Amino acid sequence: MIRLLWILLVVAVAAGNSTPAVAQTTDRTPVRRHLTDPPLSVRAEPGLERLVDEVLELWPHTATRVAAELDLDAPRPVEIVILTHRTWKRWSRGLLPEWGVGFANWPDGPIAIDADRALRRPERFAHILAHEVSHVYLGQRLNGHRPPTWFVEGVAQLQAGEWNLNDTMGLVQVASVGALPKLALLHARFPSGGRAADLAYRMSRQAVIEIGRQAPERGGWPAMLEPLAAGEPFAVVLYETTGMRPADFEATVENRLQIRYGWFAAVASATSLFTLMTLLFVVGAIRARLRTRRRLREMEAEEALLDLHEDA
Repeated sequence: MIRLLWILLVVAVAAGNSTPAVAQTTDRTPVRRHLTDPPLSVRAEPGLERLVDEVLELWPHTATRVAAELDLDAPRPVEIVILTHRTWKRWSRGLLPEWGVGFANWPDGPIAIDADRALRRPERFAHILAHEVSHVYLGQRLNGHRPPTWFVEGVAQLQAGEWNLNDTMGLVQVASVGALPKLALLHARFPSGGRAADLAYRMSRQAVIEIGRQAPERGGWPAMLEPLAAGEPFAVVLYETTGMRPADFEATVENRLQIRYGWFAAVASATSLFTLMTLLFVVGAIRARLRTRRRLREMEAEEALLDLHEDA
């Protein structure tokens, strides 16, 4: 299943065969472009110049905005590699989910993009780029200290502006049956299955928003960046920002979503029932009115026949 929301996967750098071999694509990417503010290098396979131009057009505004939101003063250079789907599959060696559109090594990149999939929904590419840039710049801002994956992905979704009705309804469907994913299970790699991954991303975004709800005067998730960059444990920083220990915070997020989206489902269900009852009432009223009219016509016909007999 290819994600409609085009949310991108972040995979931590690891040794051996657990990381796609970006360096092996060098001889396949003769198209090279560079920008200096913020610093960027783009390389791509032949025939993908259209997407290269799109990156260059979007980069200055997108990268500057994302860096400012992360309070990253001097972003280090970022490399973006644009590949055909065929090369992408060989390059990723099956390490990425089938619906994956992009990849970012933590903490400095590079970023890689499957051009064929990205171009299927060109109007979404700005979100794709912002999401990936968020991953790399967050890694730089935190000096490589890795927080839980749900935090990384939630921040990226907020910075990329990724949310729509499909995301809302996805949470409604699972909340209505008590099947929300557990935030405690989203600390490392996300599920590879399309639906399970969708829910993991949605849950992550709501969890990052919840950080600000708990104690807005403390600054929300942006206030966590400086102590995390200094190497403080995530659990400690979360407590300092929300006043809650991880287990309590995770339970609060799950309960809030269950109430919010479960209630939405209940209201929607009740509304549907009300609508159905109203429709049945209207249909019944129309049928009764038609029957009344038909009976009146029959009575008029009977009276006319009586008049004819009396005249005879």
